[in-house]
Amino acid sequence: MFHFIALSVAVLMLFVARFYSPRHAARAGWAVAFLVPTWLALVVGAADITVRCVVALMAVAVVVVKPRQFAFAGFSWIDLLPVVIVVTAAISTTLNDHFSPTVILSLLAQWVFPYMLARLILIHDQDAIDFVPLAATLALILAVAMIFESVADYNLFNTLLGHEGSTQGDSGHRLGLKRAEAWFGHPIYAGLVLALASPWVLTQTYQSYWGRGSKFWLIAPLILTMGTVATLSRGPCMVLAGVVFGLLWYYFPPIRLFSLFACVIAIALSIVMVPTMLKMADAIENSDGIHKIKIEGETYTYSGTRHRYLLFAVYKKPLSQVGWIGFGNWGTLPKHEAMLEPHLRGLFLSVDNHYLLHYLNTGVVGSIAFLLLPIGIFVAFLRQRATLTQKTEFLLVALLSSVMATSVVIVTVWMAEAYSFAFLFNSGCIVGLLISARRSTAVVARKARRLPTLQSHPMSTPNQYTSF
Repeated sequence: MFHFIALSVAVLMLFVARFYSPRHAARAGWAVAFLVPTWLALVVGAADITVRCVVALMAVAVVVVKPRQFAFAGFSWIDLLPVVIVVTAAISTTLNDHFSPTVILSLLAQWVFPYMLARLILIHDQDAIDFVPLAATLALILAVAMIFESVADYNLFNTLLGHEGSTQGDSGHRLGLKRAEAWFGHPIYAGLVLALASPWVLTQTYQSYWGRGSKFWLIAPLILTMGTVATLSRGPCMVLAGVVFGLLWYYFPPIRLFSLFACVIAIALSIVMVPTMLKMADAIENSDGIHKIKIEGETYTYSGTRHRYLLFAVYKKPLSQVGWIGFGNWGTLPKHEAMLEPHLRGLFLSVDNHYLLHYLNTGVVGSIAFLLLPIGIFVAFLRQRATLTQKTEFLLVALLSSVMATSVVIVTVWMAEAYSFAFLFNSGCIVGLLISARRSTAVVARKARRLPTLQSHPMSTPNQYTSF
């Protein structure tokens, strides 16, 4: 089936590029990739070749085939960061294990391809405006599918394709409801993909509110929220809340001081009430998964929620020996397991903290490279804030909020390819829109306002094609 889908999407993209443009072909490919299960892949050595990889490579191919119909707006230093992340991971893997071309391909597929695809899709502001309806529609389809799955306790996609769902999705019910995972293989991954797609839905709703779209989109945020909650996972709900909070923070300055005060109070209460909060979190989990364990002779209560903070106690020895380049691909070598207590190796095989796992994999150098990505994007946004174009301002703020919120939530989950694609795609979209804004002379207002009707803008002069 993979070969048929991959060939079909390649032909589709070539067809669209032939009669429209490379950017239109990339959009069509992205739409197909969004709807294809992430677990449907061709295994080549250490790499899982997914439809997303095919789409990204074909997006470059159609540009090469029809270069005259593609004008790249410019580069940013942030464009180098996904490559640097791949280089640091490749060096660590090579020095700790051995060099393998398929390992490089796997790293490129996770860190470079999604970012590159976004940069090829969004070149100008108008590209973003044109892309919003498509992305919002697909996100809403995912939300509806997840609501149906949770309520009906039935995953249609896994049944049709003969795929066995995750343990969390099939038997990890919470509050009497199934944890929806759609076609993404895990409830948390599906929820994070949907939450990261929320900027497109909210932008379409914003446009509809001001008369530039069907009034149906006014109820889309409710459907989006229900779909995210259908995963019964805290992380996706936090990302969605972060997007809404980011928009409120940006467009309504009076709440900023109050929100800062509220955050300080919330953090203080969290520190004081950690035991109570953990018990509340345990209450919604399956009681069969809660038991006592020993770490270095001390007894701890184990649960899915407590797993995250117990990681630091379990991985105390490996963390002290990471060094500058890390251990390579953690968990693939016998010496990795030897650093953990035997009775904990199976239970803590999953390192549900991306920063911790990335540090184990790539050490100090790789961790700095990854941290520079969200930090660099945020700093670039602050520098470009005064030059944002009005018609993409709302979308840009929402995308930035989704990336920043996810950067916080991945403290509780490792960066799986299923949703890292959406994270890096959003990052690439932000950089593309910031570069486009740099070429514009319009100055943005400091409050939300009606999006203007689409108008043509004069062509920029060559010296405006600069990076920030």
